Amino acid sequence: MPRFRQLLLLFLLLWLAAPAVVLAQAETPAAANKRLFDRTVDELNFRTMETVYDKSFARGKYPVSLRTAKARKEFDNFPGRDDLKKLFQNYNGVSDRFKGRFGKGRTDLREFEKQLNSILVDRNFEFFIRVLPRDERVALIRSLQRAIKQGAAQFNASQDPAPEELAADGAAVPPADIDPAAASSANTTPDVVAAEDPQPEPEVALASPAMGYAGPRSLDTAPRHDWMDYLNLLLSGSSLLLLLYLVTSVLPDLRSRLDALAEDQDQPTPRTRTRRPAPLPEDRYDDEE
Repeated sequence: MPRFRQLLLLFLLLWLAAPAVVLAQAETPAAANKRLFDRTVDELNFRTMETVYDKSFARGKYPVSLRTAKARKEFDNFPGRDDLKKLFQNYNGVSDRFKGRFGKGRTDLREFEKQLNSILVDRNFEFFIRVLPRDERVALIRSLQRAIKQGAAQFNASQDPAPEELAADGAAVPPADIDPAAASSANTTPDVVAAEDPQPEPEVALASPAMGYAGPRSLDTAPRHDWMDYLNLLLSGSSLLLLLYLVTSVLPDLRSRLDALAEDQDQPTPRTRTRRPAPLPEDRYDDEE
C-alpha cells in the first residue's frame, strides 16, 4: 500500500509539472532572444566605455571584466578626473536602459536589429563618444556594427510571425516605452552620423541632458544666436551694399571717364600754320650818269 501511494504521488507531480515544462519549452525561443538582446547591449556598452576610457587615460586600461552594468557601476578608477567618473556613471545608467527597447511588441529579427542599431544613433551615445577623434569614432561604430551582426546571427527566428500576421494583430506598432526619436532614426546609417564632423573634436567633459549636463542641441529646439552672429550678419550686409554701390555707381562713372579720355586721345590735333617771312626786296642799284 505505501508503495502504491508513492507511485500515485509521483504520477500527480509529473502530471502537474508537465504543462509547466511544455510552457517553458514554448517560451524558450523568445526568452533566449531577449537574453541575447540584453547580452548584445552589454557588449556594445562595454566596447563604447572601453574605447572612451582608453582614450582619456593613456596609461590606463579599462578592465575586461566589466561586461555588466553592475560591474561597471562599481568601477571607481578615474585618477584625477571626477568629471569623467560622473560621465561614465551617468552613461552607464542610461545605456543599461537600452535593454528595454526589445521584448515588448514586435520580437522578430528585423525589430531585433532595428533596436540595436538605434543605440548607435542615440543622442546619449553620440555625445558620450564626442571625446574621440573622428577616425576613432568611425572605427568604434564599425566595431559595434559587427557585434550587432554577430548577435543577429544567433537570433532564433523560429517563431517570427508572418507579415500578414503582423498587419492583422497590430504587432507592427512599436512598444510605448521606446523613445520615438531613437526609433524613428533607427534606419539611419550610423556611418553618416560618424562622419558628421570633418575635424577631430577636442576632449571635453560634457554629457547629454539625460545624464545631468547640457548636451548637444536637439533638432527640435530653436538655435540660439549671440552677438557674434549678429555682428557677422551686419558685416555681411554692409559688404553686400558696398559691392552694389561700386557696381551701380562708381564703376559706370569711372568707365565713362575712361572712354571720354580715350576719345580725346584719338582725335587729331589741329596743325598750326607757320608764318613764312616776307621776301626781302631785291637790291637794285641804278647807275647814275
